[in-house]
Amino acid sequence: MRPIVVSNLKIGYKNRVIAENINFVIEEKDFVIVIGPNGGGKTTLVKTILGIIPPLAGTVEVLGCTVGHVCPHRKRIGYVPQMGRIKKDFPATLLDVVLSGLYPYMHRISFAGKDERGLALKMIKELGLYEMRNELFSRLSGGQQKRGLVARALMGHPDALIFDEPTSGVDIAAASDFRKLIIDLHKKKGIPILLVTHDVNPYLEHLTKLIVIGRGMCRVGYLELLKDEEFLKKIYGESIKTIEIDGRIYLLSGDFHNV
Repeated sequence: MRPIVVSNLKIGYKNRVIAENINFVIEEKDFVIVIGPNGGGKTTLVKTILGIIPPLAGTVEVLGCTVGHVCPHRKRIGYVPQMGRIKKDFPATLLDVVLSGLYPYMHRISFAGKDERGLALKMIKELGLYEMRNELFSRLSGGQQKRGLVARALMGHPDALIFDEPTSGVDIAAASDFRKLIIDLHKKKGIPILLVTHDVNPYLEHLTKLIVIGRGMCRVGYLELLKDEEFLKKIYGESIKTIEIDGRIYLLSGDFHNV
């Protein structure tokens, strides 16, 4: 069964339509990248898929179940959100944060037991953070926090993973390591990934679909979208330029954050 199906979707808020006529399917083992300018709708699209924001029109289906209704499959999507600033007195340890990935699967009055803690420790170890398992999450580096959130997202053995700007807020070395981690997860876990980013190039060999969203428009395709400069100018503005060097395509624009 297809993990995610988006049909005639209109996204936004009560008094503001951000984008409409959005249609795409995420198949098993897909690697889908979403790009677009600041405020263009990337995060809103992600939150609508997850059921955090209701659609203005159209539908999102997760494993055949319409999100927005009583959908038991919505929790089957692992989510690694953008990182905001975490207060230094945030009391949770790394292990606490990773364990929270099981909460959607637990009874309201249940507590994490030996098996749950064992699974969390296994995930933490797989992400190379075992020595930090009892450290306060707020004291970890940005890259370590990101890895902790990936471990949390993997706790429920998801059928798809969504990453929203996973390399923002970390240094160049940590960003490079995290990009490798995402690619490795896709290869080893064999599950589809939807990734919001501004840099397509590190993922070109793995990309199966490209979604470009902004200024009320959304198109789904492949690398031909990056070569359609006329369309990209409608999305990003007249300042956008594309260049190709040694088989890699670069977008040159004044906008590099893409929230």
